[in-house]
Parts: sequence; C-alpha cells; structure tokens
Amino acid sequence: MLLGKNLHIASSYLIYLGCAFALFTVPFGLNIGRNVFYLSSYIAFIMIVLNFRHYTKNKFNLFVSSCLLALGIAIILWVARYKQQDEYINIYRAYMGTARLQIAAAFIMLFALNEKIPTKKIAIFTGIFAGVIVNAFGLYQGLWLGMTRISLNFDRATIVAYILTAISLVMMQSILMMRIRYRLVIYTISFAFTYSTLLLTGTRAAIIAYPIIIFLSIMATKNLINGNQKKLLLLALPLLIVISGLVFKKQIEMRINDFQNNIAMVDNTKVENSVYARVWMQIVGIRTGNTAPLGQSAEKRADEARTIISNEPRLYNAKRYLTVHLHNEVLETYSLRGIWGVLLLVATYASLLILSFRPKRNVMLLGVSLALILYGLSDVLFFSIECTAVFLISIIISILANRSQDEEHNQNV
Repeated sequence: MLLGKNLHIASSYLIYLGCAFALFTVPFGLNIGRNVFYLSSYIAFIMIVLNFRHYTKNKFNLFVSSCLLALGIAIILWVARYKQQDEYINIYRAYMGTARLQIAAAFIMLFALNEKIPTKKIAIFTGIFAGVIVNAFGLYQGLWLGMTRISLNFDRATIVAYILTAISLVMMQSILMMRIRYRLVIYTISFAFTYSTLLLTGTRAAIIAYPIIIFLSIMATKNLINGNQKKLLLLALPLLIVISGLVFKKQIEMRINDFQNNIAMVDNTKVENSVYARVWMQIVGIRTGNTAPLGQSAEKRADEARTIISNEPRLYNAKRYLTVHLHNEVLETYSLRGIWGVLLLVATYASLLILSFRPKRNVMLLGVSLALILYGLSDVLFFSIECTAVFLISIIISILANRSQDEEHNQNV
C-alpha cells in the first residue's frame, strides 16, 4: 500500500511539474531546467524507497527502468575507471553528465510506469505547449533573425534538430489525443509548422527521418483515428512536404549543394567532409572496438585510431573527431565500453520499443524511441546533455500521456 495517499499525489504532481518545466527550459540551454529535473528524480527516488514493494511488484516496469539505470551506472563506472585530465577530458565530462541524467530518468520512469493517478491531460498540455514555444522560437530565428541554420541557444544545429524532433513528435501525437473537432486540421498544420522548423536547422538526417517517423506513427495509431482519417493524413503528408520544400527552397538547395560537394571531394583527405567522415568514423569505431572488446579509455582508442589512419590515409577525416565522438551511438559505445556497453544500450532501445506496445500501444513513445535509434545511426545523442535530457523527458511525458483513470487494473500486468 502506498505510504500516504495525499503524500503520493503531492509528490506525483511535483515530479511531473518538474519534468514539464525542464521540457520548457532545457531546449533553450537553461541549466535551471536540468536542475529541476534532478530534483524531480530525488523525489521519485524517495517515494520508491518508501514504497519499495509497490514499485518493484510489476517486473516488466522494473525491467524497463533497470535497463536505463544500468546503462547510466555502467557509463559512470567507465568514467571513474579511465578519466584523466588531458585533451580527452570533455569526453569523460560529457558522458558523466548524460549518465547522471539516465539514472535520474530511470527513477522517474519507474515512478511514472506505476502511477495511479490520471496524468493524460497534464502530459498532453505539456507536449503541445512545449512544442509550440520551441518551434515558434526556431522559426523566429530562421525567418526574422535570418540565421542560416537555427541554433536555439546552442552551437550545433544538428543537436537542435534532434531536440526539435523529440518535442515535435510529442506535440503531434498529443494533438491526435485531444478530443476536439478540428484536431486533424490542427495536426496537418502542425506538421507543416514543425517540419519547416526542422528544415531551418539544415540537418539532413532530421529532414529525412522526421516525415518517416510521422508516417509510421500515423500507421501505428489505433482508436484515435479511423481508416479514412489515416488515409487523408497519409495523403496530406507528401503535399505538405512539397509545400514546405518550396517555401524553404533556398535552405534545401544549400544543403543539397553541400552534400554534392562532399561526395565530389571524397578523395581529398585534407578537407573536412561531413558525409564521408561519418563512414570513416564508423570504420575506425569498429576496428578500435575490436582491439578492446571489453572496453578502453578514450586515450587508448585515439592511439589505436591514429595507427589505423596512418596505414589508411583515406580515413583521415575521422581523426578530427577523436576528442569528441565517432557519430554512431552503437559504434561509439563499442569503441569505448566494448561489448557490455553495446548490450546495455541495445537492451535500453529494445525495452523502450517493447514498452511502446504493452500493456497497450503507445505511439508517442514509439515515435520518440524510433527517433532516438535512427538518429543514433549518424550521431551520438547520449553525448549531448541537453539532447539526452530532452529525449528522456519526452519518454517520460509519453508514458504519462498513455495513462488514464481506467488503467489501474493494468498495474500488475
């Protein structure tokens, strides 16, 4: 039995309001949002300890949360084992920061998965409000301030694209979950709104992946829309993509030209090539991981990578990223934390996908999880503290949006 119903309700709202506040502020680089998120996790941890049997009774919920918890703890242990004060210190600091967020999110996730009070309305309001604010500011930067690639308050447009994707996916599904007359019209307008913002980031992965994830989300949605409504939305998507492309033709042409230039300069190893560099980094990631299948330091990986590059000059472009990351979540993990690190990462991915379909289908969580995995093929999301925070909060919001008063009987599934 829960320790004090009133205490539980008060704690729940404090935790969820903290997550909502973090979702509004972290995308703008405000540290206060991250601190509030940590505070929410402390409250969740205390409540779990006080009601330990209740929160560990559902083994599936415990497994999902434990995967994320184990991932965070393992990264911290790796940092503690290898951290040095040298040119690679930023790698250790970045992973320490994201690991702390993973551990914090694991406790909030376990708390949310076993929630008794209805949280659907809070989650939907949070998703829509945060989506409107962040995307509106992005459009303001691109259209009124004339930024070539919008950056919110960061120095990397790609990170902004990932953040916008997570928030926009939560917003889009929240709109479908609203019981209002013109929600399908609002949904289509919102797609054009959010996709336009992503176009202004100039991030090719997001420009391609976002419509695909939206398409899959519409296909996976049950009960909220019928077959005819699905067809209308699916037919509207290509039209909206074309319209958005025509409006932002200049930005798209610039990214296409950049892509073509990268392809043309494949043999020029002395010029930075963002397209082929990703391929070379993945090759380096596999080979350096093979030399230390149980894990190694960032310093040792760099030494191995330099030896490989010296023997194969075409891999030169990978060299500049050795003090950051290798632009692939799985291979980056393999090259530093070995097989055990990859197993924990894949287990976390798999648990989120499974959770998307039980105890009932959660399309919002499915969309966010797919974005996390797909973007991880060309970048390392768990390297950026802000990006990690937004995705983890979006996952929590997705869980809360899928809960309502009539679901209490599913607690023991």
